[in-house]
Amino acid sequence: MLGKNVFVRLLGMMAVVMMLWASFCGIAQARTAKIELTMSGDEGMQADIKSLVEGIEKNQPLTGDSLSLLQGAQAALSRVNAALRSRGFYDAEATGTVDGHPIADAAALDAIEARPDTDAISFSFDIKTGPRYRIGQLVIRPPGAMVSLPDIDRSKLDLAPGDPADAGAIIGAQDKLLTELRQHGYALATVKDREVVVDHATREADVTFIVESGPTARMGPVRFSGTEKIDTVWLQRRVPFKEGEPYEPGKVDALRGKLTSLGVFNAVRIRPATGLDANGELPIDVELTDRPQRSIGFGMSYETQLGFAVDGFWVHRNLFGQAESLRLSAEINRIGQNALLDTGFAFRAAFRKPDWWLPGQDARLEAAALREVLDAYTRNAITFQAGFDRTVSPHLQVRFGLAAEFAQITRNGITQDYNLLGVPMTVLYNRANSDVDPTKGYRLQFDVTPWLDIGPAGNFFTIMRLTGRSYFDLAEPGRTVLATRASFGTEPATNINSIPPDKLFYAGGGGSVRGFVYQSAGPRDAFNNPLGGASVIEASVELRQRIGQSFGAVAFVDAGSAYPDYLPNFSLFAPRVGAGAGIRYYTDFGPIRFDVGIPLNRREGDPPFGVYVSLGQAF
Repeated sequence: MLGKNVFVRLLGMMAVVMMLWASFCGIAQARTAKIELTMSGDEGMQADIKSLVEGIEKNQPLTGDSLSLLQGAQAALSRVNAALRSRGFYDAEATGTVDGHPIADAAALDAIEARPDTDAISFSFDIKTGPRYRIGQLVIRPPGAMVSLPDIDRSKLDLAPGDPADAGAIIGAQDKLLTELRQHGYALATVKDREVVVDHATREADVTFIVESGPTARMGPVRFSGTEKIDTVWLQRRVPFKEGEPYEPGKVDALRGKLTSLGVFNAVRIRPATGLDANGELPIDVELTDRPQRSIGFGMSYETQLGFAVDGFWVHRNLFGQAESLRLSAEINRIGQNALLDTGFAFRAAFRKPDWWLPGQDARLEAAALREVLDAYTRNAITFQAGFDRTVSPHLQVRFGLAAEFAQITRNGITQDYNLLGVPMTVLYNRANSDVDPTKGYRLQFDVTPWLDIGPAGNFFTIMRLTGRSYFDLAEPGRTVLATRASFGTEPATNINSIPPDKLFYAGGGGSVRGFVYQSAGPRDAFNNPLGGASVIEASVELRQRIGQSFGAVAFVDAGSAYPDYLPNFSLFAPRVGAGAGIRYYTDFGPIRFDVGIPLNRREGDPPFGVYVSLGQAF
């Protein structure tokens, strides 16, 4: 019995080996081919055809048996012909041969079969682009009529007589035409047909868009569905238009923004009706998908001079059914820096009520207990703040509040108490395309806070700071970005010594001048401890390059310093300058950054470099 089992197993193993060998032989016998291009005519189109063929050979390599090779070459030539016509080269000639036989003939397959299996087959493509056709007439008319529609701003179509007859431009003009019609109130406008008539004698292409504009519409009622946790009656307050207003697609986009900005929905799907109601209004259905109401998160950051910091938060996004949020957070910093008593911490609570009192106005309440252990000072404080954020327009926001701080600050062995009342105000003009990882646009922010010490000293001072950030998209969208930042701050006061140390300006660190110790880029005492200043100036330039899908690299130069006077005095010392490089790992919630900065004009006590790890771009 044992011998029979062994014999059966041997037969099975031999069968497997024979199958593997047959598979190997099949792979070994697979043939390969390449495409050789000969081109003349329009140089730009030649470059595009070359790129197209290289992409075909990379993504769909010519390999397999003889018939597969031939079919692959025929498909590649068909794509070349389609590309030529789509770009307006209607007289182009594109032929393909193999060993002198046109690839469309049956003899081409015989020619491939006659070659040894080990030979690499070469398909010769001869491309003559010929002249590029131009747009002749551009007609926009309703069905059954030969007269163009009035009131269409053709300059916004980016297509005019004399332009290249490019299929992409023609399709793009059709989309822009619909946008233009809808902006004129024709919410149900459609392009029924698109006709392109090519005249080979004049080398022109006449384009006709047959448009069914439909009646002008007005904004209709908004109906919410899908949510089980948000008060839909309250949501009606966030609708940024009234029933009966003239229809504008921008108002629909504004509605989407008003809903997504609440942060309580995973998805917002807006579906305008396919027809007008009896009042000539366009009803709008909004389907909402609720986001989990509670979540927690954790984070970590590192700087060589400040050590590790860890933080965590708990947030409830919908306390009372109208998107009220409560966020509790905690942070421990300076971990691993000297003694345990040198560790800092912060505990914060923040409450926000959307649409408080007026639509587009959010109320906020904040409280914190914290301990800051820095080279400049040690601060123990309890802070409170109440205020509102008012959205004036999609790009302009104003913030106003009242603040109270009760702090005990130790500096150079001297401890002093401060009891402050402040009125923080901010104006933010934001034209950047993202708050997390912007690639184009700019931001301008002006902060001003008058402070009054209600203690025995009774000192009064004001902190003012203007910061601008800009983002330039240099190449493929979002892949290469030049980011810049400039900031100026001043604190007019009769005596800088009357300003609490934590309210002075400092420069240096991961969000300022990288390479220098946090707060150290400015005046310092005999022991190299930061003194802070009544003014500050900073500037940064950073080149951000995406690499693949998830990684990126940056190169940066930062400059800045704090100064003892309320205006920077460069005669005292030049701004500190740091330069370096870093890497980015892009996630759904923002980039994780790792930067190494080197101080270029070090002073005594400055380290040779700084390392910074955190979530988000530097600015």
